[in-house]
Amino acid sequence: MKLKLIATLGLVGASLFNAAAAGKLGQDAPPLKVTTWIKGKPIDLAAAKGKQVVVVEFWATWCGPCRTSIPHLTELQKKFKDQVVFIGLSDETEAKVKPFVENMGNKMDYVVALDDQRKTSAGYMGAFGVNGIPHAFIVDKAGKLVWHGHPMSDMEAVLEQVVGGNYNLAQGQKRDEARQKLEEFFKLASTDKNPERQDELAREIMAIESEIGSLNPGRKFDPAEIRKLIKFQNTLRQYQELYAAGADVAKLASLEQDLRNTAPTEFDLVEFKDSLALTRAYAEYLKLATGSGDKAKMAELAKTIGETTTKNATLLNEFAWTILTSEAVKYRDLELATKLAKASVDASEGKEAAALDTYARALFDSGKTAEAITYQKKAVAGAADEDLRKELQETLKRYEAKASQ
Repeated sequence: MKLKLIATLGLVGASLFNAAAAGKLGQDAPPLKVTTWIKGKPIDLAAAKGKQVVVVEFWATWCGPCRTSIPHLTELQKKFKDQVVFIGLSDETEAKVKPFVENMGNKMDYVVALDDQRKTSAGYMGAFGVNGIPHAFIVDKAGKLVWHGHPMSDMEAVLEQVVGGNYNLAQGQKRDEARQKLEEFFKLASTDKNPERQDELAREIMAIESEIGSLNPGRKFDPAEIRKLIKFQNTLRQYQELYAAGADVAKLASLEQDLRNTAPTEFDLVEFKDSLALTRAYAEYLKLATGSGDKAKMAELAKTIGETTTKNATLLNEFAWTILTSEAVKYRDLELATKLAKASVDASEGKEAAALDTYARALFDSGKTAEAITYQKKAVAGAADEDLRKELQETLKRYEAKASQ
């Protein structure tokens, strides 16, 4: 199931803005207050002035979205080379950050440092009223802050303009103003408060869009659409909570009708319900498989799980991999793991390296080494990331070594 909701529309990012913040694009970039440089050479913004563009990104080891953006930042550092220097700043301890960075290796190939008691964060995140990470700031060669936002948004396009000397700061300031208004609109709409202020903000956002273009490329701001999606999101959350609590059919049916009325076109209610049912059955199964284990109940649940019709490749792959590899699992059902892994491969049309790797592992553990090698080769060929490809290649060598014995 591919739910995109508000975030996918590009209307609301992971970081939250405070419209009353004092920070303004175009101001001098505050100095970096660093206690320890974990990776790379120390960076002095004053020394970089006139020579390099600097990206200051705030992140943490515990932040899931940060882990997703790390390889992207590495690719951008490679792309812009000496023209731009990227700095990842964390307010955590060296004991936490250093091992993480070392483990990431070439996937995190840019400067990493520790913020001095959040002093740098105060000058950047605090000044602009940003509450969420990852969040990045671009400092141009003149030492001015010219952009800030989620590193996975339009940062690359902005960097190309800044490096090329054709970035329009005035438009950037207008865009940032609109984003702050959009965040306020989203907060009010989410809680169904102050409709008059919502309407006022909507008019102001649309006026800015008419001047500088859409905030989300190819899609204009539509307050009615956002309100509808928010209602859908809230109803979806309520449905999940009631389902988990074992609510009666009538209550769920009522919410299902609300979901149909507010859902985006890509939402599949049947698929959503199948995924919920699978998740509940699997949670019960895993509890038994990692505990005392009622084998009769496990067999019953395994049959239910194995008959799932969900096309959620990620969910299927996750469940199969856990059964195959988790040290907590005392009773490994290779038949079930193989069935789930194959379903994940089918759902992803054989294009996801992770699903192919899991299916190959299930075949290998089941003694079907030749078939495992075939699918592991497909996993290696389908790996987009070089480090992942090397890891999958090592697994392939292990399977081939087994086959030659």
